[in-house]
Amino acid sequence: MSTRFIFLLSLTVLLLFSQLSPSLSKLQNAAAEDDDEDLSFLEEETDAVPLGHGHDHDHDHYPDPDQFDEEFDNEDDLDNYSDLDDSELDSYKEPEIDDKDVVVLKEGNFSDFVTKNKFVMVEFYAPWCGHCQSLAPEYAAAATELKAEGVMLAKVDATEENELAQEYDIQGFPTVYFFVDGVHRPYPGPRNKDGIVTWIKKKIGPGIYNITTVDDAERLLTSETKLVLGFLNSLVGPESEELAAASRLEDEVSFYQTVNPDVAKLFHLDPQAKRPALVMLKKEAEKLSVFDGNFSKSEIAEFVFANKLPLVTIFTRESAPLIFESTIKKQLLLFAISNDSERVVPIFQEAARLFKGKLIFVYVEMDNEDVGKPVSEYFGISGTAPKVLAYTGNDDAKKFVLDGDVTLDKIKAFGEDFIEDKLKPFFKSDPVPESNDGDVKIVVGNNFDEIVLDESKDVLLEIYAPWCGHCQSLEPTYNKLATHLRGIESIVIAKMDGTTNEHPRAKSDGFPTLLFFPAGNKSFDPITVDTDRTVVAFYKFIKKHASIPFKLQKPASTSKAESSDAKDGIESSTRDAKDEL
Repeated sequence: MSTRFIFLLSLTVLLLFSQLSPSLSKLQNAAAEDDDEDLSFLEEETDAVPLGHGHDHDHDHYPDPDQFDEEFDNEDDLDNYSDLDDSELDSYKEPEIDDKDVVVLKEGNFSDFVTKNKFVMVEFYAPWCGHCQSLAPEYAAAATELKAEGVMLAKVDATEENELAQEYDIQGFPTVYFFVDGVHRPYPGPRNKDGIVTWIKKKIGPGIYNITTVDDAERLLTSETKLVLGFLNSLVGPESEELAAASRLEDEVSFYQTVNPDVAKLFHLDPQAKRPALVMLKKEAEKLSVFDGNFSKSEIAEFVFANKLPLVTIFTRESAPLIFESTIKKQLLLFAISNDSERVVPIFQEAARLFKGKLIFVYVEMDNEDVGKPVSEYFGISGTAPKVLAYTGNDDAKKFVLDGDVTLDKIKAFGEDFIEDKLKPFFKSDPVPESNDGDVKIVVGNNFDEIVLDESKDVLLEIYAPWCGHCQSLEPTYNKLATHLRGIESIVIAKMDGTTNEHPRAKSDGFPTLLFFPAGNKSFDPITVDTDRTVVAFYKFIKKHASIPFKLQKPASTSKAESSDAKDGIESSTRDAKDEL
């Protein structure tokens, strides 16, 4: 019985193998055919850009005003250290600097060091970065002077300590953080010794100042534009220590404390109020904010951070960091020219009162050449009519536009829908081109679905920037690839200006970004093109990942192929696939 079973099992295996053999053989032959494919005619003299070389950092997030002047000349030493050849790094020698007081941190000692030392400044740098080289002697001198104050200055080579650089979201060099009791914040001050020393001494000082008389209080109310007052039981002890700790986390607001009921009354606090009490005063439309949380460092700091902005913040270089760093991420932005501001800003301000603590309200003066115009262009706002736009912040950078006139009722309804995630996102788009017959198809926001998400096409998309040097270097290669493949109906070679067009399926972290969208799989994320930037490498990548098989035949002669229609040298394998079936 067992002998018969073994015989039947063996026979079944043989039959299965005999049926699979032709298929396996066909697959092996196809693979061999791909390996033997003569692609020499694609290897022209076009400059090749190897993988990982040639990637311009883009400003995909809310624009930093300090980058407005640099966006088109790309002067920042950003996260492009992959652009350097090893020979460049090997040949660079750091100048001799007396940095004996600057501590070198690595992944192994970083956490312990910033935890055990109360005040630590850390510079994330790259050895080849020009700005870092300029900062080095100033930073070393500051380290020596501040050592006696109990402040430690340290540095991290971000090109070596990749995990630390990722953990602290290092996007450019140098990036400097200041740690207090292990909690870090960006250093926004000057990049010289005196600037660093002055800023840090303010941070490690008493932080709060005593107000003991009514005369002192009156002088303070006249001179300060923004302040916090703590009405305490004692000027020393736990309450004062919590207030002082919170003050060190805040640059733009001065902190004071008092035990005098008459002083408290001047600051609009009830003299009989339960202590500790806290109030914030501003010389703005909203003058008074009263603290009602637990009297702890973290809650006081959160209260000040949320209330230090005015009801409506005018977007300037100075106010930008306050907007970027706010714990409230969702923003409503009013875009208007200066002549319309007197009419629409008060309406916007009145609406802001309704969403205090929930949304940040920002006014962008569109005809301000220095800041307003670049911000308007970034958000795709054109024309001169006032517009209100909702923005989710830098995490997902979604935008929503309020249709129609700017009125209080419309802003209120728009803001409520924004908070409840009921709005439809707005995406920038250039006009759809009247003709699109070139070998490289032009994609804009409004024809993206029609071209890129066409389920019957395998689509290669380049997202570029007009100012990007690497994109310009790639263009001849990309055009040549499109010329060779133009006769294959199932393939589309396309490009989109990523500075003026957006689409939720076109995510880029730099320029150029190359994405491949296989036919029949458009609901899935595209494939990032991770190959050398040559015609042959692109061709092989497309052939490997294309859903619809194709074959590119070698032309009779290269010169003839260049002068004749590429269709004469291209044979779609759609018919071959049908024959095999």
